Amino acid sequence: MRTGSMRVAEISLPAIRSNVRRIREVTGGATVIAVIKANGYGHGSLIAARAAIEGGAALLGVTDLEEALGLRAAGVEAPILCWLHGVNADFNAAVADRIEIGVSHLAQLEAVAGAAARAGARATVQFKVDTGLSRNGAAPAEWAELFARGAELEREGLVRVRGVFSHLANAGDARDREQAARFDEAVAMLRTAGCDPELVHLAASAATFTSPHLHYNAVRVGVTIFGLSPFAGRSSADLGLVPAMTLKSEIVALREVSAGTGVSYGYSHVVQNDTTLALVPIGYADGMPRALNGAGATVAIAGHHCPIVGRIGMDQCIVDLGSLAKRVGLGEPVVLFGDPSTGVPPVEVWAELMGTINYEIIVGIGSRVVRVAAGDGEPDAAARQRLGIADPEAMHELGLHLGARLAAGDLVILTGPLGAGKTTLARGIGEGLGVRGPVTSPTFVLARTHPSLGDGPPLVHLDAYRLADPAELDDLDLDFDGSVVVAEWGAGMALERGSWLEIVIERPEGGGGSDGADAGTVAGMGEDDFGEAPVEPRTVTITGYGPRWQAGVL
Repeated sequence: MRTGSMRVAEISLPAIRSNVRRIREVTGGATVIAVIKANGYGHGSLIAARAAIEGGAALLGVTDLEEALGLRAAGVEAPILCWLHGVNADFNAAVADRIEIGVSHLAQLEAVAGAAARAGARATVQFKVDTGLSRNGAAPAEWAELFARGAELEREGLVRVRGVFSHLANAGDARDREQAARFDEAVAMLRTAGCDPELVHLAASAATFTSPHLHYNAVRVGVTIFGLSPFAGRSSADLGLVPAMTLKSEIVALREVSAGTGVSYGYSHVVQNDTTLALVPIGYADGMPRALNGAGATVAIAGHHCPIVGRIGMDQCIVDLGSLAKRVGLGEPVVLFGDPSTGVPPVEVWAELMGTINYEIIVGIGSRVVRVAAGDGEPDAAARQRLGIADPEAMHELGLHLGARLAAGDLVILTGPLGAGKTTLARGIGEGLGVRGPVTSPTFVLARTHPSLGDGPPLVHLDAYRLADPAELDDLDLDFDGSVVVAEWGAGMALERGSWLEIVIERPEGGGGSDGADAGTVAGMGEDDFGEAPVEPRTVTITGYGPRWQAGVL
């Protein structure tokens, strides 16, 4: 999606909706409070709010009154809860705009009741209690007086105590259970005081996925709404989530340089070989930390990962294109991070290189980066499947299943590094279609047509690596409508097609053989297959675009 901006964060609406549904599935249908504080964790609060509600969230959670009132002013009518307030907070507008107010001590409760009295309305509150995090929330010594006053104000018709909640320290299962026991005491005390809270919530994102005993009847989730994992050792895909943000820029200048040329401030990087450098207009003012200097971070350009070199500036960074320079030009999209199942770097790479967490990276994306809602035409969860493939035989078997589902007019885009197994998969697709073989790598012929052995469509096996532009497909005079087309290295080649499949094959870093793997290393496999033994497993993500694949692929 183009906006004219050099810096864009595309926010996938289907991803956010799918993530909310996944959380509801994990919790058995518990009420989901989607926390969209800090500008929707950097994704854009309005974009996030609407997608989360569409996905099934019952409430929105923010920190400040200003955030809540901003959503109301933008037309968001869903219930909104906010819970961190300054000493001189003015609750009048919040009561008038039906904002649910998290109350942490008696003075706040009285201020809310006063605002309700002035408005001639009933304010809705939720009590925030501290059970061991030692931050915001009423301390245990305050509970009795706070709850008793809440019950009294309910009887007077000034407030409604809709909920009670606390926040875990995530200090291990034993400490979580200790906090839960204290929380249970608070809930029991509140009920004894005469309040009957509709919503009881303790679990945030981490406990939602690890501790079903802490779900109560609602969960309050933030980072997982946006498809990111709160755990160091488990990925988004492990949790069944889809990252929603793709941070993009573009190439605005190209420069051929010779070996020995210094790059950017201080010449902290000197090129070792003749190469081409690309200027990308995004820098530390946009949330790209200077700590990434020389750390090994890459960006994705035309399906390839290219290193960031030299010092990152306030407004720009430099990427070494190497041999890729022959395939790209000015305006070529650059993906800094996004959903790794599409072949781009995940945000966790930046977090790991900087010794921080993914939360900090996404909320730090600067205000010059334009947030764009994207993907109402993109696949939802039903059309995206992620599979673990153990060996070449399993990859071939997957191809057989896919081939049996394909029909004339179908386009399959295969993406993955050398040695990933693209040709093995294509060979299986060919056998599933029932075409004349053998299906081998088309590297040296660009395209090879395999006629059907029966009455099915032929297979056109295409290597798009050397095509500089999708328009060059027309020069090949291919029968797209009457064939099944499988395009290796075909990212970006789908153009205006109504439906197509994208298959991304990932292999372990440093595993699975070398670029120059011998064609006979694994019996019957081509030069772009699994490569040298021992065989490493692959992860295959299959995404169906358009109405043909709306119900799923396999």
